[in-house]
Amino acid sequence: MSTQTAQSPAQRSRQRTRSCATGLVCHRCDNQYPLEQAIFACPDCNKGLDVVYDYERAAQHFREVPSSERPQNIWHFEELLPIVDASAQARVGQHSGYTPLIRADRLGAELGLSNLYLKDDSSNRPSLSYKDRVVSISVARLLERGGSEIGCVSTGNVGTAVASLAAKAGVDAYVFYPNRLENTKARACMALGAKVCQVEGNYDEANRRCRELAEATGMDFANITLRPFYAEGAKTAAFEIVEQLEWQAPDHIVTAAAGGTLSSRLHKGLVELQLLGLSETDPTRIHIAQPSGCNPIATAIVAEEAEIRAVTPETAAHSLAIGNPGDGYLVIDAVLKRGGTGGFASDPEIFAGIDLLAATEGLLTEPAGGTTIAVLEKLAASGRFAPDDTVVAIITGNGLKTLDDHPAKPWPDKVDCELDAMLAALAELKSSGTLVDSAREQLHV
Repeated sequence: MSTQTAQSPAQRSRQRTRSCATGLVCHRCDNQYPLEQAIFACPDCNKGLDVVYDYERAAQHFREVPSSERPQNIWHFEELLPIVDASAQARVGQHSGYTPLIRADRLGAELGLSNLYLKDDSSNRPSLSYKDRVVSISVARLLERGGSEIGCVSTGNVGTAVASLAAKAGVDAYVFYPNRLENTKARACMALGAKVCQVEGNYDEANRRCRELAEATGMDFANITLRPFYAEGAKTAAFEIVEQLEWQAPDHIVTAAAGGTLSSRLHKGLVELQLLGLSETDPTRIHIAQPSGCNPIATAIVAEEAEIRAVTPETAAHSLAIGNPGDGYLVIDAVLKRGGTGGFASDPEIFAGIDLLAATEGLLTEPAGGTTIAVLEKLAASGRFAPDDTVVAIITGNGLKTLDDHPAKPWPDKVDCELDAMLAALAELKSSGTLVDSAREQLHV
């Protein structure tokens, strides 16, 4: 029997990952705290905390362990993730991350972009959204601390990710949704065994009450009490994009923004790759997309303001309906430092973006992804990209979850099952416009 198989569970739990995390630091006032401390906001200024790393040691590890010997999941870059307990890491996220980077020739041709790629997190595992990345880290942190239940407040995809990953890890999940939600996602959570509660109030109101609930009960919430760890999972998308482009960073990344975790940590991930000498990432610009009915981050970026002005969400893109985003100020800083911009799209343009992506690349995305495509079109039309720039658009969620929210498309139904009637129906279908045409008309392409 090998030494490894002879070890007890207690011994295995003490095995360390290659994480080079060294502690937590306040985003605003630079106060520092031990990595082991159960803290998620700075006691002095109430701003969020960030994880800091020993980058010299991380660079050495990356030289010693080649990419080919690393797992094809989020733990591929474990040196730059904050989980130190190997047994906790082994129980979650083994099939999350490493989603395809798809060359989007047909969509690129519509938009005048010859090097357009889609980072397809709508195929992420296990719950078909980018949130599998961040929630994997939260659940691993919960296991590392010996927790047995986890909560979350969600506009949609966080809930399904928590339900899926908690079930796999063997912990109880509690999901709190605001008054406007994508119902299929809530039903999916219940189908996965999570306990689900919908509260009266928008996301920002529900988030405040869930923070109070966490303090009153001691329950960890994936995107509140575990947020410094949760946020670190987002930057794995940046790591993968650059590696999938053979360590040549793209000229532009376009992504939707809600709470601001993904877009701000894309910036951090790009910075870390350059610190480790893996890629020259300084020139990469980040652009964020929001719905016109909830665009506090994009509005601040366009106005070059440092702080967010909260808004009341009014959009069909429910997963982006966060009017007072907690990490908004980090997004502003990241986008402006990188020379990027923000854009927004109306609800009709968002659904046209969904249609354009589906009709050109065969990918069905949810309204968040439609927002990204609609704003990508606007940026391309305004000359933001050179024709041969390498542009990556991140598709954050799967459209199968939100079909009930899409505008209805007319189709011949209850046609008699006989030849003449079916020939007439086929002629009607052929005479109607294509999905690309209708999407282009709505987007004014």
